[in-house]
Amino acid sequence: MNNYIHVKKLLLLCFITLSAIGIKAQDLHGLLAKLQTYHDARPIEKLYLHIDKRSYTAGETVWLKAYTTVGINNLLSNISNIAYVELISPKEEIVSSIRIPILTGLGMGDLALADTLIEGTYRIRAYTNWMRNDSSAYFFNENIQVTNGRLDNVLSHSYLDNSNYTIQLRDIQGIPLVEEAVRYEIISPTGKSLRRGRVKTDGQGQLSIPFKDEYAEGKLSIRFTNATKAQIEKIFKLPNTTTLENSIQFFPEGGNLLTGSMNKLAVKTLKPDGLGIKSRTIISTATGDTTATIETNILGMGSAPMFIHNTEPMVAYTTFDDGSTIKSELPKPVSSGYNIQMNNGNSDKLFAQVGVSPDMQDGNEIYFVAQYMGNVYYASKQPASKSELVFSLPKTHLPHGIITICILNHDLKPLIERPVFIYNAKDVLPLAAKIDTPTSMKRKKVTVSLETGNPSDSIRNTVLSASVVNLSKLKDDPKIVSNILSSLLLSSDIKGYIENPGYYFDDKIKVNDIDDLLLTQGWRKIDITSSLDVSEPVFPPEKSISIKGQARKLGRKAPASNANMVLVPTHNFMEFIDTVANEEGYFEFNNLFFPDSIKFLITAKDEKGRNNIDIIVPEETSPTIGPNKNAPGEQNNVNTTFVDELLHSKKYFSGLEAQGLMEKSIAIQEVVVTARSPRHKASERSANLNGPGNADQVIGAEDLETCTTLEMCLNGRLMGVMFQNGIPHTTRGGGEMQVILDGMYVENDMLSMINPMDVQSVEVLRNINYTAIYGSYGGNGLIIITSKTGADAMRSYTPKGIATVQPKGLHIQKTFYKPIYEPGSETTLNQDLRITIHWEPNIITDENGKATFDFYTSDEAGQYLLTVEGLDLNGRLGRKTLTLDVK
Repeated sequence: MNNYIHVKKLLLLCFITLSAIGIKAQDLHGLLAKLQTYHDARPIEKLYLHIDKRSYTAGETVWLKAYTTVGINNLLSNISNIAYVELISPKEEIVSSIRIPILTGLGMGDLALADTLIEGTYRIRAYTNWMRNDSSAYFFNENIQVTNGRLDNVLSHSYLDNSNYTIQLRDIQGIPLVEEAVRYEIISPTGKSLRRGRVKTDGQGQLSIPFKDEYAEGKLSIRFTNATKAQIEKIFKLPNTTTLENSIQFFPEGGNLLTGSMNKLAVKTLKPDGLGIKSRTIISTATGDTTATIETNILGMGSAPMFIHNTEPMVAYTTFDDGSTIKSELPKPVSSGYNIQMNNGNSDKLFAQVGVSPDMQDGNEIYFVAQYMGNVYYASKQPASKSELVFSLPKTHLPHGIITICILNHDLKPLIERPVFIYNAKDVLPLAAKIDTPTSMKRKKVTVSLETGNPSDSIRNTVLSASVVNLSKLKDDPKIVSNILSSLLLSSDIKGYIENPGYYFDDKIKVNDIDDLLLTQGWRKIDITSSLDVSEPVFPPEKSISIKGQARKLGRKAPASNANMVLVPTHNFMEFIDTVANEEGYFEFNNLFFPDSIKFLITAKDEKGRNNIDIIVPEETSPTIGPNKNAPGEQNNVNTTFVDELLHSKKYFSGLEAQGLMEKSIAIQEVVVTARSPRHKASERSANLNGPGNADQVIGAEDLETCTTLEMCLNGRLMGVMFQNGIPHTTRGGGEMQVILDGMYVENDMLSMINPMDVQSVEVLRNINYTAIYGSYGGNGLIIITSKTGADAMRSYTPKGIATVQPKGLHIQKTFYKPIYEPGSETTLNQDLRITIHWEPNIITDENGKATFDFYTSDEAGQYLLTVEGLDLNGRLGRKTLTLDVK
C-alpha cells in the first residue's frame, strides 16, 4: 500500500509538471490516469530461484530458494502464496514438478534428479498462477546441464559433416560401441516426426544420418543399448543451417535511421549457434567514406553514433574475432520521421534527444513519458518546431531497473518506444560477508559472518540464501551465470535470450553494456493505445490450493444444481469439508493446504439425498511448453563435456551407497530378466508408459481363469505385493499401490469388483526404472490392468456420486545433509566428496543487519565458492561472492 501511495504522489507530480508548462488538454491526463489504473489492477509479479549450481548428474538434488517480488521496485510479493517449479527435459517434457508454498514472497524446495533422466540440457521453469496472465517469456527460466553416470555411462561426440550428421559413441572408459544397432528419429521444432530409421555404428563407434535443410533446429533422438544392456536414449539439438557462417544484425535506436540527423546504431554479431562473437564493424557511405566504427563487447553487442546525410545505401564491413569477414547492407535511411538518442551517462539526469525531420516540424506537441507497465514517473512536452528536441528528467525518483521511454505525438500515438536501464546506487543492498579464515583444511569448520544495510537504515532485516560449492570440481564460470540481480533487474523484463547474464553485474554494474543489450532485445511493455482492460484476470492469484469441478445429473450434461458436495482425504476420513454446488452445478473447495500425494474422495448427493450424480473434476494444466528462451545455451554431448563431474559423482555415490545414505543404482541385469521375458503375456493395448510388458512381473489371461474376483487371483501371486482388506500394498514400506485400469487411475479397492475373465493382462511396476516415469503416482508402485476389450472390466463398476482425485499438493522440502566433523558426532561421511558443500536457504539478518552460519569442508582440497543473495524489505537486491582455499 505504501508503494501505491508513493506512485500516486509521483503521478500528481507529473500532473503538476505538465500543468506548469502549459498543457491544457485533458487527454494526456486521461491517458496517465488510465495507465495508473491498469498498473494498480495488474501489478507485475516476478520470480527468481537461487539454485546451488548449474551442472548436475542424475542422482543429485537441485536445491532452490524462491524469491517473488512485485514490480520494478522488487518489494516482496504478497500476491501469491503458491509457486510452481518444473523440470523440463531435452525432449520438451515436464519430468518433475513441485508446488511450493510462498510466505511473504519467499519459498524453499528441491528437485530430485532421477537415475533414469537422459543426459542433456534441462531447463528449470518457475512461475505463479498470477504470472500466467502475462507472457510465459517472463517466467523464471534457467538452463542446467545434467549428466548420467547411473544408467547411461556413454560418451558421445556429434557434429555436422557436409551432408551428414555424425555421432560417435564410446563407453565411460573411452571404448567405442562397435556394431551397435541404433534407432533414430528426427523431430521438427513443432514436434512433427520428420524421419525414422535404423543404423549400425562402425568399427569406430560412429554412425551417420543424412541431414536435410528441413531438419534445421529440430532434434535428433537415438536409442540403443549400452555395455550393461540398459536401454539408452540421447537427444541432439540439430544446427539451424547447413551454411555455418557468422552473422550481424542492425538495430537503429528508435527504429529508424533518419537523414540530416545524428543517429545511434547498435549491432549484434552472432555465431551459427546463436551465441555472440566479438567483432569490429566499419560503416561506409555510398562514396566509400567511413561514417562510424563499432567495436562490440565479448558478447557481440556494441553501438556508435553516426550522422546520416542522405538516403543513399550504406555498407557495413565486419571482421569477427575468429578472423572471418562479411559485407552487409544497412537498413535504408528515411527522410521523414523521428529518431531518438538517449544519454544515460549522467548520474543525476536522464537525457533524450529526439530528431524531427523537416516535414514533421509542424509545431504540434510531442510528449515525453517515462513509465513502467503503466506506473508513470515523469511526463513533459515540447512543440515539434525544430530538428532536435531535448528532454531531461531527474533520476531521483526513478526506480532501479528497466523503464520505458515513450515519445507520443499530439494524438497520443506512440512514435518511439525505448527501454532504458536506470542504475541508482542507493537502491543496491549493502552486503558484506566475511569468512573467519582465508584458508582452511579438510573436514574443518568454517564460520561466515554477514552484515546488510547501513547504520542509517531504519530497518536492516534482510532475507538471504547461501550456497557453497567446490569450484575446482565445476566447469561453470560463476561470474557469468544468472543471479538475483540479472534475473530481477533484466531477465524478468526482457523477452529474448541473454547470454552470460551475470557478466552485466560482475564486480560493478555495466550500464553501457546493458544499454547495448536493450537496444537489441524486446522487453516487457504495454500497448498504451489499447483499452488496457482491467477486468477479472483469467488466472487469479493463488492464496491456497483449491479443488473445483462440476456436478452433473448421472449420464447427462445437465447440472446437478445445489448438490451437496463433500471432500474427504483418504488418509483421515474425519477431516471432511462440505460445500454446496451453485445453480450451474459448479463447486469449489478452497483454503486447502496439504502435502503432495494425498488422495481425496468427493461425494455428491442431490437435494433429495440421492447420489445419481456424475462428478467432473478437470485435470490441472500447466502452461504450454514453448520454445526455450535460452535455446542458444543448450548443449549436446553433455556427458562428454562434463565427464570429470560424471566420474566424480560415481565415486561419491558409491561412498553414499556403502554408508546406506543413498539407494544403489538400478540393477540392470535384474531388469533385463524380469522385464523382457514375460513380454508376450502383456496386452499390446497396455497403458504401461514404459511399453507393454516392461514391468517387474506380468500375469496373462491364462493365469486368471480359475478365480471369482481379480483380487483373489492376485493375492499371493504378485511379488513384492501384499493385500490388506482387499487393497494392494508394497512390501517396501507398506504404502498403497496405484491401480491403473485401461489407462484410468482408479481406486485400489476396485480389484474385487473386476471380473478376471475380462482381463487380458496385469503388470506390476515396483522398480524405480519403471515407476519413475509416473512421478509421484509411482511412489509405492503400480498395478497396470488391461481388459480384453478395453471396456469389459468397467461394466461391473459404475461409480455414482463419488470420485477420486489426487491434486498436486505442496512440496515438503528435504533437509540438506550437513556433516559435522567433531568428536562424538554421528553426522559424518566416511568418504566426503561433496561438490555442493553447503546450502543455507533461510538466512534472516537481525535488527543490526547481522547473521552467521557455518559449514564443514569436505575431504577434497580446492577453491570453494561462497555465494550469498537476497533482498531487504525495501526491495534492495544484493549479492556477494567469496572464495575459500582449502588445503
